[in-house]
Amino acid sequence: MYIVIVGAGLMGFRIASLLTQEGHDVVVVDQSESELEVVSHQLDAKTVLGSGATPRVLREAEVPRADLLIAATNTDETNMITCFIAKELGAKRAVARVRNSEYAGYLISQAESPNLPRRIVRPKSLGIDLFVNPEIIAAKEIVTTLSNLYITTMHQFAEGHLQIREFEVKDEAMVNRPISDIAFPKPCSVVAIVRPTETIVPSPDDIIQPGDHIYLAATKEAMDELGAMFSEPKRPARSVVILGGERVGFHIAQILEQQRGQVKIIEPNLSRCQEIAQKLKRTLVVQGEGTDSDSLLEEGVPSADAFIAATSNDELNILSGLLAKNLGVSRSLVVVNRPGYIPLAEGLGINVTVSPPLLAASKIVRFASHAEVVATALLAGEQAQAIEFVVGPTAPITRDKLSKVELPKGTIIGAIIHENTVTIPEEDSIIQPGDHVLVVCLSSVSLAVGELFR
Repeated sequence: MYIVIVGAGLMGFRIASLLTQEGHDVVVVDQSESELEVVSHQLDAKTVLGSGATPRVLREAEVPRADLLIAATNTDETNMITCFIAKELGAKRAVARVRNSEYAGYLISQAESPNLPRRIVRPKSLGIDLFVNPEIIAAKEIVTTLSNLYITTMHQFAEGHLQIREFEVKDEAMVNRPISDIAFPKPCSVVAIVRPTETIVPSPDDIIQPGDHIYLAATKEAMDELGAMFSEPKRPARSVVILGGERVGFHIAQILEQQRGQVKIIEPNLSRCQEIAQKLKRTLVVQGEGTDSDSLLEEGVPSADAFIAATSNDELNILSGLLAKNLGVSRSLVVVNRPGYIPLAEGLGINVTVSPPLLAASKIVRFASHAEVVATALLAGEQAQAIEFVVGPTAPITRDKLSKVELPKGTIIGAIIHENTVTIPEEDSIIQPGDHVLVVCLSSVSLAVGELFR
């Protein structure tokens, strides 16, 4: 696909990185020469200097022939105007990063009942096929994590019936043994192993090493029992302290209020405190730094079910998350915008690290994929992808047993969903047209993997 990305900041760079790894033809547009130099040196992508909100620059980037335009600057209005112009010039599809929830909310109509999803209305005059709000995506991800028995990174597939979870291997009985020798209590697939120096998509003969983080794929019900092999289950979090009342922290509080949770926000800026206190009805908003042990103790962090560091400062979030963890809070979650900080934070003991740009990039990559891709998730930062495919009627993957299918190196079939039943595949399993299949693969081979299901 020919894809134009307007904006070479954190989010635009991550999207470009993922799409170039998959083999797409990518052009990045930005007004900053230094940002474009980083793109040129690190990615196999073309660059165009200038404002993406002007027809001349978009024509220079050959937007009229683009399969997809992604507007990912830091300004909502610029992104929406860029999409409008791109569609007028002939771009087939357009995605806008829109951080102000009022814009996206204007285009969402109420559902017929509280239990039904709201319907998205996309006026053609706007030229926007998809709104992406990284902060809201991150807030929803964090709230979902808080509702689970295990405080680990989790991704959902097959409409929530299938999960992939990350666990740290601490039990010595698992270490220095091949995966095939480990007696898991429920059917599951070990779909990835993360080490300080590498991420691998394993075979049954791969050896678990001390300090490994492994990703398991299993049904939601089986995952609850599997998790007990790695950590003690915890009740869903009801009392939460959030450091930072900016976008992510505010959205988390909004969602938790709807779930009747007990929420406190610590925000250093007085005017922001006053602003969010007027909008939040059941959240206690206090002015404070929350950056040292005494202040966290004073705000009751050790007795809370979870502490979330959600300021705009990555380093501050990691430091505060570690302080809260050392004070005894059972769940410590931090928000980081730079994905490179994820292994650092988790290596220091942070339970879960969430990156809004990475989550948004994953959603956009899914949108850029072909129709047979139902859902995607990035594992181990962005080294590997989990992809839910729907199998085409003449797909090559259906022609033989799995044991005889030649998968690209660094690929594993994690689960098969046939007629709404999730099964962990075996060597003699046969995939049928219409099945949904969860595949985990290195990002570099994802396009080749997709050909098997088309």
